[in-house]
Amino acid sequence: MFSKTKDELVKYRKLKYYRDIMKINIIFFLFFMLSDSMEIFIPLYFKKNGLSAVTYGSLQSVTTILRMAVIWIMAKPKMKNKRRILELFVVINMLHFGFLYMNGKFFAFYIFAVFILTRTVVNTVLNPYLARLLPNDFMGIGFGVRDVFLSVGCAVGLFISGFLEENLLWFSIYMIVLLAALLFIMINTKFIEIAKVDTDDSEDDEDAEKTLKSWRDIPKRMKVNFVIIVVIGCLIACGLEIHTYSAMIGEDFGVKAQNIYNLYASSVIITAAFSIGGGIIIDRVNSKIMYLAYILVCFLSCFALVFRTPYAYALSLVFIGIKGVLDNVEQTYFFKAYKEYDMEKLYSVNTIIQMILAIVSPMVFGFLYDVNFNLMLMAGIVCLAAAMVVSFGIVDINKQSE
Repeated sequence: MFSKTKDELVKYRKLKYYRDIMKINIIFFLFFMLSDSMEIFIPLYFKKNGLSAVTYGSLQSVTTILRMAVIWIMAKPKMKNKRRILELFVVINMLHFGFLYMNGKFFAFYIFAVFILTRTVVNTVLNPYLARLLPNDFMGIGFGVRDVFLSVGCAVGLFISGFLEENLLWFSIYMIVLLAALLFIMINTKFIEIAKVDTDDSEDDEDAEKTLKSWRDIPKRMKVNFVIIVVIGCLIACGLEIHTYSAMIGEDFGVKAQNIYNLYASSVIITAAFSIGGGIIIDRVNSKIMYLAYILVCFLSCFALVFRTPYAYALSLVFIGIKGVLDNVEQTYFFKAYKEYDMEKLYSVNTIIQMILAIVSPMVFGFLYDVNFNLMLMAGIVCLAAAMVVSFGIVDINKQSE
């Protein structure tokens, strides 16, 4: 396995757009040093200030409405304009974190909303762009390498944040420094127009984009497959809504705040350690089987919480780490299946449909959590079990390509 991984990495380094790919990976590294830290910091901040789980769910719902608008807008502009929007969001966040430590919880609510929105902009711009830079045979390993950068960034960020989370001033300074480094990398990265990536020598971006097939050109079976993918994505998103409240759950299970950061960091170290190997497996093993395996791991990450102990919480995060290794299953399947079509728009439609559901689901799960933790847990487990059943209906793209 090690020698095969080494051989694949040698081939990966010879890809035409290798340097551009690595710059994108560095952006992911820096941004996710911030992002995962905030995923723990925000719910703990809410809890310390006496705000309920349903209030935190309301934050997620409000930002989801804004994220839908951003995703729809971001699907259309050329890469140079998307880059400018991304840079603008980074600058806005830098200004916001300068005021976080000296303002009240309502201003913090606004800061957190903008940061969550920024994560959507990053993913909407960079993930389809990375997929365009990667050949189909290197999609799994390409996103696996991305996840190594992303996960190491998460782990480093979580360890540092665990020490700083009690001091809001130093936490804010840390965030501003990272955002400044991120902005510097973005400014010094040349984003290639997507049309030119696909056609190599086209000078007319608009003509090149017309070569992508529209929705009406997609075969009926693949249209049905798209609907199934959307349904599965919605069920998975609902089931994993439990982990939106994971930091709060950890405290309820008797885990200290710093240990929550450390456990999360350990979880993403698992992801970082095995992401490249996971990417190779995703490229080589039947896509449908990998999809089922991914959903099973998601299911186990929630089911572990049934036992309601610190050890069960740690086990749940181990499964989250394994889930991180397989996270690319959904993306690589989608990008491989629909790369010859107008993938960016289909990806945006898929995301927006899931987000319509996500307007309601955080508040619903937050309400269930406030009423009874077991109700929330049961709802999530049922959603993930349903996702496993539905996933048997997806197209086997390996057989289709043969």
